[in-house]
Amino acid sequence: MYRVLIVDDEMPALRFVRSIIEQYAKNYQVAGTAASGEQGLLFLQQNTVDLLITDISMHGMNGIELAKAARALQPNIHIVIISGYGEFEYAQGAIQAGVDEYLLKPVSISKMTAMLQSLEKKMDVDSSDLAASVLPAMACGQPYSKETADQLYRRKSFRFALIRWGNLDMTLPKTLGATSLVQPRDEHFQVLRGRDDDERILIAPDGPMEEFLSNLSVYMTKPGNLPTWTAVYTPTARDMESLPAFIEWALTLLYRKTVIGRHQIIQFAGGSPTEDRIRLPAADLKQLSYFISMTKYRMIKDYFFSLAAAWEKEQMPQRQVWHMGRQIIHQTASSYPPVGSQLEETLTEFNGIIRCAGSYGDLMSGLYALLFDNGTVRDRKLSTQELYDYAVQYIEENYAQPLSMQSVCDEIGISQTYLSRLFRKYSSTTFNAFLTRCRMEAAMKLLREKPDLLLRDVAACVGYDDSSYFTKVFHQYTGKTPSQFTSGEA
Repeated sequence: MYRVLIVDDEMPALRFVRSIIEQYAKNYQVAGTAASGEQGLLFLQQNTVDLLITDISMHGMNGIELAKAARALQPNIHIVIISGYGEFEYAQGAIQAGVDEYLLKPVSISKMTAMLQSLEKKMDVDSSDLAASVLPAMACGQPYSKETADQLYRRKSFRFALIRWGNLDMTLPKTLGATSLVQPRDEHFQVLRGRDDDERILIAPDGPMEEFLSNLSVYMTKPGNLPTWTAVYTPTARDMESLPAFIEWALTLLYRKTVIGRHQIIQFAGGSPTEDRIRLPAADLKQLSYFISMTKYRMIKDYFFSLAAAWEKEQMPQRQVWHMGRQIIHQTASSYPPVGSQLEETLTEFNGIIRCAGSYGDLMSGLYALLFDNGTVRDRKLSTQELYDYAVQYIEENYAQPLSMQSVCDEIGISQTYLSRLFRKYSSTTFNAFLTRCRMEAAMKLLREKPDLLLRDVAACVGYDDSSYFTKVFHQYTGKTPSQFTSGEA
């Protein structure tokens, strides 16, 4: 929403301009009105606005004088002069004042809305460029231009949210060291990249809480049907300078509160969340060692799944489960030489398992396979690199079919957890992201070579039954709709 100040000493004209903005310019908000240049200047001294619309001929301070004063106060302000005069000296004064538009009365609704739409596009570019120069530095607590930050954010309030798609990556740093604006710009939020591609920081102008939470919920579901996502948000509006403190504590809350297989929207209340690390009882670990020494694998598996059931019931945070999983690995390493000889590699693979698990049952199944399973994978006498290469080749050759992770696993003879680990180990992407990339690259090639092909046929050729869903995925991947891509639109 761009904030507008309207200044005119003729009240009918002022009300007319205001009504046009309120009825036809949804991305503008009338922040104030003034019946004289002096009142307008006082408002600008106390409030930051994006656009000044002023009459040129007023008693006392005229519109040109107000425009020059406004430019001195707020260098990035946009200015529109409305006048009943067409003489050269007024136009020359407007140019000297750095006015964006100069409209002659009577102003029609169509002319005003066209001008506002044109100006909106210009302000979108200007604000994005300015925000890109200061917002990432502000978010990370690094030096930034205070003057530019004041121009953008002074006397404005915002709501913040930090979101995580999927499980925690326990190898990520605990603080945000670098970030950048995500493009194209979202309709409701300014979006900063988090510590990786599964994390985002959302910034919204102050507005109704219900609307903010609704937009946040919609944004959370963008990647599709994930078993886990977590959001931390501010219940009250804050100034932009409080963003780095919010990010710091929101990241801490993510670590303390994320539960595998659960969707959560957590209200950020400030302060320091406390947590005691939960450990497995020494008696349980001793019993596990006994089971291992006696090769009682059925009892080991029962123990693992009893833990998973308890964690599911108690909604145990992932961070706590990660610590307990590492306890199990260390205990196993002390009793079972095949694990003891590869302890560090096993701990690293466990990080991949916990990141990809859809539930605690899935997690413990993967951990058991990592520690004790001598089944299909090793029987094949293929290295992990060879298995990954085979999976990639199979996807590339069959992306046009109704592929799923399970169907690929069935073809190769490994579990979904193991396939996820292979992708984490040998690539920087996931199975779903790789499949989407194969399909989108094929779709772009088709659209380039056969631009007249019907959309439903393009979708079908790359594995999508629903052309509407294909269009949504294509837009998310390329930033364009298929028709825009074909026509070469920016």
